[in-house]
Amino acid sequence: MNEEALVDRRIADWKRLEELCAISDVRMKSLSNREILEFVRLYRRASTDLSLIRTRSANEPLAMYLNNLVGRAHGILYKQPPKPIIKAIGDMLNETALTFRRNKPFFWASFSILFGSAFLIYFLIWKDHSFLSLFIQPGDKNIEAWKKGGFEGRGVGEGGLMTFFYAGHNPQVSIIEGAIGAASMGFYSIVLLFQNGAILGALASEMQSVHKLPFLISSLVPHGVPELSGIIFAGAAGLRFGWAILVPGVYSRGESLRRSAKDGVTMIVTGVFLCFIAAPIEGFFSFSPHIPQIVKFIFGCVSLAAWVYFWSFFGKAPSLDNPQLELK
Repeated sequence: MNEEALVDRRIADWKRLEELCAISDVRMKSLSNREILEFVRLYRRASTDLSLIRTRSANEPLAMYLNNLVGRAHGILYKQPPKPIIKAIGDMLNETALTFRRNKPFFWASFSILFGSAFLIYFLIWKDHSFLSLFIQPGDKNIEAWKKGGFEGRGVGEGGLMTFFYAGHNPQVSIIEGAIGAASMGFYSIVLLFQNGAILGALASEMQSVHKLPFLISSLVPHGVPELSGIIFAGAAGLRFGWAILVPGVYSRGESLRRSAKDGVTMIVTGVFLCFIAAPIEGFFSFSPHIPQIVKFIFGCVSLAAWVYFWSFFGKAPSLDNPQLELK
């Protein structure tokens, strides 16, 4: 094969294909119909040239140049068009709901640890008040403010600052709770779930001692529905990762962990998103003295019903809900 003659004949086509790739990198629709046909023709010709160089030449730099050019053109030619934003959001919500239903055992386990520890600590403190100091510092100003059954009004500025604080702190807890589950085989996720539940139970017990438990519930439920759901989601992700390592089944532990990654990451991201939703509700609504407690309670109940409906029925597809039917 006369390599120099091939290069002389094809170099102009290769350079032209580079130009069309540069235009297409910005936007495929920038090409006219004539240029698209030219793009396809030059791509096919360059692919043939690459095959010829690979089999009949030892010129590695030329082979690498053509390989990169053909690979770049292939990626442009066969890439999927971007989804409309509404379709992308719908697909994301659908995948989130299906992920929840595929991993119900881990969600119920996470839910049970969180609220089980809350009830356990509540009754322990009810039986022996000395247990309270293990979870809440005596004389804590925030607890004393809660026990008074009222909040000081927040201005827009203070509400905004608190929203930013909640939006930074709570998602961070969710990320740690879920991500470290893989490293600790789920143990650290269990610890964090127990700690959060224990603090909730201790606070509830202390409020009940001054007959303010209904006030606590009505104040927590508006933002607590998405926030605690986010914590449960992140905890479920940690348990999912831990289960993949401890009970890998027929796969190696590395392969089992890899297979659990998609659902686990989806659960962590969902937990973070739910905490973001809770932040402005907590910053402006839950602790506002200008909103009646009954309104807060009703808002929380409606929110809970809406989320239960979403997780249970949104995007329901029996063939996709059943993990045994998924293609591997």
